[in-house]
Amino acid sequence: MPDFKKIFDNLLSAVKKLDTTKKIVLGAVALTVLVSLALVGSISSSDSRTVLFKNLEVSEFAKITEKLGELDYKFSSSGTDTIFVDPKKFQEVIIALSQEDMIPAGVPAWELFDEERWSETQYEKEIKHSRALMGAISRTLVKLKPIEKADVTIAFPNEDIFTDTMDPVTAAVAVQYIPGVEKLSKKEIEGIVTLVSRAVTGLKKENISIIGPSGEELNNFDDIVEKEKWELESVSQKMKIEEKQRVKLLNDIRKSLDYAYGADRADIVRLDVRLNWDREVIDAEEYTPIVKRPDNPETPYSELETQDNIQISSKDTVESFQGRGFTPEGPAGTEANIPPGYKDVDYQKANYTKEETIHNNVVNKTNRQISKQLWERESVNLAVILDGHWKRKGINEEGNAYVREYTPISEEEIAKVTTLLKNAVGYSVARGDQVSVKHIQKDRTDEHDAEDEELRKKQAFRKMLMATLFSLLGLVIIVIVYQVVRREVEKRRRLKEEELAAQQQMMREAALRAIEDEGVEVELSLEEKARKEMIENAINLAKDRPEEVAQLLRTWLAED
Repeated sequence: MPDFKKIFDNLLSAVKKLDTTKKIVLGAVALTVLVSLALVGSISSSDSRTVLFKNLEVSEFAKITEKLGELDYKFSSSGTDTIFVDPKKFQEVIIALSQEDMIPAGVPAWELFDEERWSETQYEKEIKHSRALMGAISRTLVKLKPIEKADVTIAFPNEDIFTDTMDPVTAAVAVQYIPGVEKLSKKEIEGIVTLVSRAVTGLKKENISIIGPSGEELNNFDDIVEKEKWELESVSQKMKIEEKQRVKLLNDIRKSLDYAYGADRADIVRLDVRLNWDREVIDAEEYTPIVKRPDNPETPYSELETQDNIQISSKDTVESFQGRGFTPEGPAGTEANIPPGYKDVDYQKANYTKEETIHNNVVNKTNRQISKQLWERESVNLAVILDGHWKRKGINEEGNAYVREYTPISEEEIAKVTTLLKNAVGYSVARGDQVSVKHIQKDRTDEHDAEDEELRKKQAFRKMLMATLFSLLGLVIIVIVYQVVRREVEKRRRLKEEELAAQQQMMREAALRAIEDEGVEVELSLEEKARKEMIENAINLAKDRPEEVAQLLRTWLAED
């Protein structure tokens, strides 16, 4: 057993031998050590705590703290989002909250790295990184509209110095759908595969398995029924695109033909447009000369100057050797394999000269990776028929039909139309396109019969109109003749009556004069008295108003 008293005495004697400065430094060090030990002891003796939950919502924080109080568990908090508990009670608290369904939603992700321990090993950090990565991917998948829950498991292989022999990184994703969603579309599944493969370094799409709620593998499109279904949908979409291209080209050609020949003289018998859906990627490596002086487009001549290559490096080697040569004779103790007499000659004085020139030149080099579009025209088959032109020459002798003359399409015009259609469809001999334009006379018997029938109707209507006009004209002439005759008869009758009345008046006047001359008074009748009075009034009126009487006489004459 060590003698502590002797050790203490030795230390005390050693301290007394020190000077004042060293004693102060030693005292300060001792005091620092004592304070540190006291702090460590106080920290170790205080109750430690661990994080139960963090980053909680206010509502979740209130529910969990209330439940912990009901279950009589001690806890502390930091703000309204973090809860601490005794490490010894951590698992017990988790189990109790799980039984009460009070575990907050969500899975741990990168927040696992928010706390670090001094004793944490690299292996534990790798495990934490894997958990955080899987949790982050799970959280991202849950944010997708059709997914309610997602569990992600990623298997990282052990590192190997030979990458060819390393096992690949694999991942398994199990998803649960939200209510109302029965399955995911192919586009959604491919999106999940792409998301997971991009999130994990070294993870290829073919090493990802997505499992549905019933355990079915969603991204296995090798299933015969599903594969045929996708193929049918793909074919359907391709046929729609082909038909759309065919209709567009058909409308363009029809507009051109209608503009030149009209809708009834040109007809498209068949238009078949086939598309090539083979995806093609071309890697091209092109070498072009180096341009020393570019061409000026404003001048009529070319100033272009080129050269095949440019020297970027060169190497010149010159060697010269004078003196005796040396021929190796093999290992010591063995006979040299040299013919007799050659050895003496070989060791004579010799000259050696070597000249070497190396020039490294470069040329313009262009690497192109050309990806053609998803589809291109494979072939175009077009057949068009054209009708000639009918021209009316007149009407036949009977007057019931037109006389027509037919002019067929000339070969020169057919050649022009063929060239036009070839340019319209992008004709290519190498592609196997076919464009055919033929002259075929269209049967227009029904059309001509309709025109002739219309002509006959017009002729009949014209004849009926002329007959009606002649009838009306004859009736007018008869009416006019009748009016003239009637007026003439009436005039003659009136003249005769007037003449007779004048004769009677003359006879009366003569009789009156005779009576007056003889002095005999004759009693006139009432009618004669009235007539006499009227004549006297007319004579007096004519004397007083001659103009009005003249106008009255003109009116009577006009009426007659």
